[in-house]
Amino acid sequence: MFGVASLLTLMGTMLSTTTEAKVACNQASLNTTRFNYVNDIENQTVHAIARKFNRGVCDIGRANLMVDVSVVPNVGQTIIIPGQVCNPDWTTCIIDGPGTNECLIGGPRLYYTLNGDTMWKIAGRLNMTLDAVRCGGDSCETNVTCTNGICPGGGGAQYTANETIAAGQFIKIPMCHPSTCDIEPYSFSHGVYKDLADKFSSTVGQIQMMSPTYNYSYIANEGGTYPPIGVVKNCRLLSPNYTVLS
Repeated sequence: MFGVASLLTLMGTMLSTTTEAKVACNQASLNTTRFNYVNDIENQTVHAIARKFNRGVCDIGRANLMVDVSVVPNVGQTIIIPGQVCNPDWTTCIIDGPGTNECLIGGPRLYYTLNGDTMWKIAGRLNMTLDAVRCGGDSCETNVTCTNGICPGGGGAQYTANETIAAGQFIKIPMCHPSTCDIEPYSFSHGVYKDLADKFSSTVGQIQMMSPTYNYSYIANEGGTYPPIGVVKNCRLLSPNYTVLS
């Protein structure tokens, strides 16, 4: 066990380390310039761009109103690079894997895939289990045969968990019945969809599904305004007894 002297020494060391960490970041030495970067590398991730310019990936995501920083930017896409900060944010915008729900509360019905999407990412954005988005809640460890785009169970049963899905595909999502959400137009100037989903009690995927072709815009960086989006909010079950519509 520590004696009083040892504890005081340990506390002093911790305080000294914390102080040194604060002193180590000189605000005056940071590059606080905000500028536009045109992506010129195919399949370059937002994480790679953040490392290239020594910014936090979440700082870039929020400056650009991104759906999710795991979405891979297209070649030619303009991205706002915010100024450097002493504590770059690499964690608070990250969606940490699939969720726990077996169906989507309130809808919408169809998920529109973005560049770099996988079933694992989609499940995370919808706060649903991987089996739910792939197979309607049933287990499907192997690919299944789909006819004319219709698959048994969930709409993603033809894809493995981490298989990259082409952008622009519609995936049928199992829904909870009866359930509902409220919808309203919304305009925001800083943040990612996770911030909105946390604020309005919905999911990243549901907000994304309301504006499936929306792309984060750099127009406001040049004196314009950001376009509004439809926000899904207050999603709720209408009965404690519900069924899964797949």
